[in-house]
Amino acid sequence: MNTVDPEEPRADGTGGEGSGRPADDIDAEFARLMEGISLDDAPLTVEDVLSEPSEEDSEPTVAVVATSVVSAKALAGVVRLGREAREDGIDIPAGTRTLDTETGAIAAGPLAEAAAHDLAAIASTALQRNGIVLFWRRGDRMTATRYKNGERGEDISPAIVLGAVDDLVEELLLGATDLAELGEGLDPAALSRAEALEWIASGKKRK
Repeated sequence: MNTVDPEEPRADGTGGEGSGRPADDIDAEFARLMEGISLDDAPLTVEDVLSEPSEEDSEPTVAVVATSVVSAKALAGVVRLGREAREDGIDIPAGTRTLDTETGAIAAGPLAEAAAHDLAAIASTALQRNGIVLFWRRGDRMTATRYKNGERGEDISPAIVLGAVDDLVEELLLGATDLAELGEGLDPAALSRAEALEWIASGKKRK
C-alpha cells in the first residue's frame, strides 16, 4: 500500500499542495513565452484602426466642374457669389481654382468627393438654369454628375459627356496632365463681393 503523503512533493519535484509544476518551473516557462514581448506597447484600439488612413484615402483625387462660362475670371466671380447665395453654409473648398479651356471655364482642385460636390452645388447656384457637370476621380474610380440650379442631378457615364468638353478635362481626370502644371489659376474664395461682380462683368469676353 502506498503511504506517500499527497501533500508532500514527489521525488520528481511535482506534486504537493495543488499538484502540478513547482512555482520556479512555471515562472521560467512564463518568462520563456514572454521573451521578446513588450508590455509597454499598448494594444490597438478601434479608434486607432479607424484613424489610420486607408490605401484608398492615400490615392490622389481630382475634381473638375465643367461649365459654359466664357472665362476663368468670370467663373471665379460666379463661384464667389454662389457661395453667398446659398443658405446651407457650405463654403468654397480649399484648393479650388478656375481655369480657361476652349469649351468654357472649369473649376478644379484636388478635392475629396464631398468637397467636390459642395463646389458643384455652389457654382450651379449662381448659374441657376445653366447646367454644369462635375467630374471626380480617385484611383480607378471616375464619376460624372449633373448639377442645375444648385441641386444635384443624375449620375451619368463620364464617357458620355467627356466628348463635349475640352480635352484638358479628360487629361486631368486620367492623370496625363497635373493640376500643378496649369499654374495657380484664380482663387474664387479670395474675392470680395464687389470684386466678384467686377470680375463677372469684365470676364464676359475671353481675352
